[in-house]
Amino acid sequence: MTRITPLSQPYPEPIAATLGRMTPAGGEAPMLFRIIGTSQRAWDKFAAGSLLDKGPLPMRERELTIFRTAARICADYEWGMHCALYAERCGIDDTQLNALAKLKADDGGWSEADAALIATVDALIDDRHLSDAQHARMAAHFTPEQQLEIVQLVGFYQGVALIVGAFDIEPEPGTPHIPV
Repeated sequence: MTRITPLSQPYPEPIAATLGRMTPAGGEAPMLFRIIGTSQRAWDKFAAGSLLDKGPLPMRERELTIFRTAARICADYEWGMHCALYAERCGIDDTQLNALAKLKADDGGWSEADAALIATVDALIDDRHLSDAQHARMAAHFTPEQQLEIVQLVGFYQGVALIVGAFDIEPEPGTPHIPV
């Protein structure tokens, strides 16, 4: 049971349209959004900084960033949601998901760009800093705009994990957990 009573339908304006797009027929919008939506200010800040729009990273690289971040910080809610919604669409297979879940993600058959991306996420989580060599490795594969997106995604999903943990939001029903 969450620590804040979530919104239920009918959702209040002005977030009704947004939550409605995320609501399966006959169901409810994801619990995370229904909790955040209880505060218009929190919702506005979340939506403004959420990076839910189409950004400069291709969808696959975006999801690799999110999966690796979720695995490294034990963010089961986000892992499950992104597995259910995006893994297959992005061509991220079970072998790669299992590799992303491990401390050393070496078993995914990664391209040089993928390996650089995963190493960047790891460095940001471990050190909150990139060395010159780590940045050069990332910059060899990603534009400055994409580099900013990677860093922002890592930070944003750490914030999401704080919200999920603080308000005891359980993973959505039927979503997978981070492999052990």
